[in-house]
Amino acid sequence: MKKSFSFYFDILSILVLIAGIVLSRFLMNLGMGMLVFRLFFIGSFKDKFENIKSQKAILITILSFFILHLLGLLWTDNIRFGLDEIVRKIAFLIIPITILAISPLPKQTLKYAFWGFVLAIFVGTVWGSIVYFSDPYVDIRNLIKSTSHIRFSLSLAFAILVLLKVNIVDRKRLKLVFRIGGYILSLWFLFYLILTQAITGIVILSIFLLFYIPYYSIKNKQRKSTILVFTIYFVSILVSFVWVSKEYNFYFTPNKIYENKLVEKTPDGGSYIHFIGNKHIENGNYLYLYYCKQEVNQEWEKRTGLEAEEYADVIVRYMNSVSPYKDGKRFRELTDNDIENIKNQIGNKAYTEKLSLRPRLYSIFLQINSYQVNGSVRGSSEMQRLELWRNALALIQDNFFIGSGTGDIVDDFGDKLCQRESELSGTSLKAHNQYLYVFASFGLLGFLLFVFWLIYPPFKLGLFDNYIYIVFFYIIAISMITEDTLDNLAGIMFFIFINSILLFNSKTIKAFLPKKNLR
Repeated sequence: MKKSFSFYFDILSILVLIAGIVLSRFLMNLGMGMLVFRLFFIGSFKDKFENIKSQKAILITILSFFILHLLGLLWTDNIRFGLDEIVRKIAFLIIPITILAISPLPKQTLKYAFWGFVLAIFVGTVWGSIVYFSDPYVDIRNLIKSTSHIRFSLSLAFAILVLLKVNIVDRKRLKLVFRIGGYILSLWFLFYLILTQAITGIVILSIFLLFYIPYYSIKNKQRKSTILVFTIYFVSILVSFVWVSKEYNFYFTPNKIYENKLVEKTPDGGSYIHFIGNKHIENGNYLYLYYCKQEVNQEWEKRTGLEAEEYADVIVRYMNSVSPYKDGKRFRELTDNDIENIKNQIGNKAYTEKLSLRPRLYSIFLQINSYQVNGSVRGSSEMQRLELWRNALALIQDNFFIGSGTGDIVDDFGDKLCQRESELSGTSLKAHNQYLYVFASFGLLGFLLFVFWLIYPPFKLGLFDNYIYIVFFYIIAISMITEDTLDNLAGIMFFIFINSILLFNSKTIKAFLPKKNLR
């Protein structure tokens, strides 16, 4: 049967939008524009209207979150910001309507969409890996500058879980080469998550597998597999616990040299500074014991020709990660690579390790220690989140039923930080929790609508029995605990596009992985 122009245009539009969600804001906007063009200028209006009318109840529910933002302007003082927010959220209006207008999509189109998604992620991982290995000092959050590293890790987790399931379910129908390719891609994506220390993606993936694999084994009554799985899980958890405990003890247990009387003079004859009351510790070494700033600064300037004060904090931290002694003699023992690390603001030699989670773990330890010593949350993403959550809860108490409104939420959130004399006042940070942010914005009534908006459509369409949708919903629901997932274009498009595709093509999606294959 000859395919129509609209068939190919739909595939192209969806692939462009998918590539944009994974890799590029420009392609994201282009893909959305192509869908709008398709709505108004390509195909029969009657057919599109009938498609929209066929699922109008679900569509109205999906549009309700955008409508809530419009209603939130009614109790908003900062109308200008409120209107800007409406523009930022316009995808919540455009994507569901344009996708429903061309749905149900042919099974072939959905297959192209999924494999296009996988291909875009693969391109992103190759691109990010090239940047990572070509620049030893690159910020791993900026390996792919055109997209958010957190959102990219969500895409990776989704692709891994669906690829593995498709391989298992269709193992008899898939050719060996495709099965091998699927497993290789899954392993490569997992490798990239670890390589880039994408904790959000790793945690989301680990928690899902932690519960799903035993469930799958038990439901399928595979006794040997179940025993093997639980053995692997027990060993993995034990090894992880032992490793984290070992690293924790190494990091926080003071070096045995502190049990002896503190030496006053350096090997070069200078005087050590001993700030005994300062308990900043890294790698078992107290930061401000056995520190001769004068010698270190002199050696730094002699060796690099750079002003020492500009690098002072990094120098002392880096030297402390190598040895408890921070003096002229130990500085001269640093390698050229060590000097380059310091120039690039690397504060701990452990941070230079490749293919390891130790740098991320030590970064968390540093944040914990800083908070313990001086109560500071600056520079600590995990501690900052706790502070922002507390601020959101305080703001919710002020406007419990209707919230701050669409336009005033940012101003009110910042004002609340100032009122509470938070370290984060003036930073323009938001709640870093989508649930709290929605509650603070629209109050209890808006929050209940938000929960209904999330749950009702898939429940009504029976998609909570479908593996693909469960994986997608789980990833979104968990990510919203630590991120404002739906408050930036990348997160909005990741959610509303995939959600619309799955909801408005639910029968076809169920056919890919039927209910029986959930287990």
